[in-house]
Amino acid sequence: MSMPALSLSPITDANRTKFLSVSVLPDQIKFSGTVAEAYGSAEEGIDFHGIWLGDQPIGFFKIDRLYHTRYPFAGERELGLRAFMIDANQQGQGIATRAVEALSTYIPQHYPDAQAVVLTVNMANPGAIRCYQKGGFEDTSETWPHGEAGPQHIMRMDLATKPAKPTLRERFKPFFAWVRRNVPRGMRLFLGVLLIIGGIFGFLPILGFWMIPLGVMVAAMDVRLYRRWRSRRANRR
Repeated sequence: MSMPALSLSPITDANRTKFLSVSVLPDQIKFSGTVAEAYGSAEEGIDFHGIWLGDQPIGFFKIDRLYHTRYPFAGERELGLRAFMIDANQQGQGIATRAVEALSTYIPQHYPDAQAVVLTVNMANPGAIRCYQKGGFEDTSETWPHGEAGPQHIMRMDLATKPAKPTLRERFKPFFAWVRRNVPRGMRLFLGVLLIIGGIFGFLPILGFWMIPLGVMVAAMDVRLYRRWRSRRANRR
């Protein structure tokens, strides 16, 4: 039997109470705290997020948007990951690592301006350190000595931003250069019309509907030249 899908989502008023059932082992509370304590704090800039296994809430974490104002090692566009916890009944199955891995795609969806996520993990918590490293966090080799439960490692996950999808003009830049070199003026309009016709039949093999805008851009080369010629001629009068 396959395991239900794991997913992350913001905690809302509608499902807030469901996550009160998430609890860690007694010796882990000093590191992560409890969900009730998180709800009871009045820190500004904190967002609550839940971890689901199918439709069952099994984990919790906080995203701190003002992390850089609380910790000097964080940059202005770096978020803080805090109070990360997986329910005790779900531990030891690799779920925590899967949830940490999911952060690299989940966080940019909800915080598109963030460049990285930063956390501190207690030096006396080797299991959590391994989990964060497997999930994509890197140890910065820096330490934060002021943790409530003792000194902590500082870890960071860079959030790679996807490059902008190239426009049709950018994709076919070599083709346009070839047209300018090899297709005489006056014939570019003809070539553009042929491409547009091919695009109309884009449902056929080899052809494609992308040929229509490509043909328009090729034809526009001659149209622009014609307009410039008309403009120069008018100026001579």
